[in-house]
Amino acid sequence: MSHGEKVIFRHIETPSMRSMLLERMLWASGLKSSQDETQNFKRRDYSKSISSPNPPEYLKLRINIRKETVEGFPVFYLSPRAKPADKQPKTILYLHGGSYLFTFTRQHWGFLTRLVEATGSTIIAPDYPLAPKHSYAHAYLLLTALYELITADIDPGNLLFMGDSAGGGLALGFSMFLRDEGFPLPEKLVMLSPWLDITLTNPAIQEIDNQDPFLNVSALKKAGLAWAHGANPRKCLLSPIYGRFEGLPELYLFIGTKDIMIADCRRLLGYCLASNVHLNYFEYENMLHVWMLLTFKEAKEAAAQIAEIVKGAGKPPVLPV
Repeated sequence: MSHGEKVIFRHIETPSMRSMLLERMLWASGLKSSQDETQNFKRRDYSKSISSPNPPEYLKLRINIRKETVEGFPVFYLSPRAKPADKQPKTILYLHGGSYLFTFTRQHWGFLTRLVEATGSTIIAPDYPLAPKHSYAHAYLLLTALYELITADIDPGNLLFMGDSAGGGLALGFSMFLRDEGFPLPEKLVMLSPWLDITLTNPAIQEIDNQDPFLNVSALKKAGLAWAHGANPRKCLLSPIYGRFEGLPELYLFIGTKDIMIADCRRLLGYCLASNVHLNYFEYENMLHVWMLLTFKEAKEAAAQIAEIVKGAGKPPVLPV
């Protein structure tokens, strides 16, 4: 594939029953509307029920898990129990989503465990500083210190960045920071439903908003301003859509069509094409925000593609649009 040519995977079959049931449950729950003015940065009820700052104990029966502290914040190391067949398994720096307000969920830990088992990789997952107590600047200080520790022992060419939602945007912004500061870069960057612009001012968002049963634009805008903590929200470290895309790791992006984040993901695709930057872009029809962390049919398909990208076993299949 020539440099700058796009890759689009579009799931065109009827959505699975489990994915349709999830969407109906989200609409019925009223979760989207409940996130608005009553939020005030307090943990929402749904977040209480799924929040999991530490990996569940039972996962230690499947993978090795250890916890360290870097710059005063927890960092989790997940690795396979059996020695990988690959003599040089990849290491993944994973940044979790949660609107820059919330920590890991059980869905994160399940996805990361399955990814370790599927690839033999070691995953390093920091519980980075969150708003409103902290800002993006605190997170970048932690990530820089952590990256220096990682690359002291690991060749950056054997390292990947990955993140979902807010973590996907942070992974892209941090890659831009490393490039501009002259650090050696990881091999690949995989973004899962990334939040690329905390201002959410793209007019196309309004066209998709009534199809997204999960994300609330107003609540996210407040979260983004808290994360910026007075800085220009269009700064590329906060909203990487406004950055420069040349000279970054190999880029991969997964997004669903019933996710308001797709508006800026499509904008990123256009910018990359215009800049002759190769973006491997996978768009799944009828999928919701961060669906790939779950376990229904389409989630398993996306997770299998992500595992192949990590292993470097070749390009995932491309279906005609």
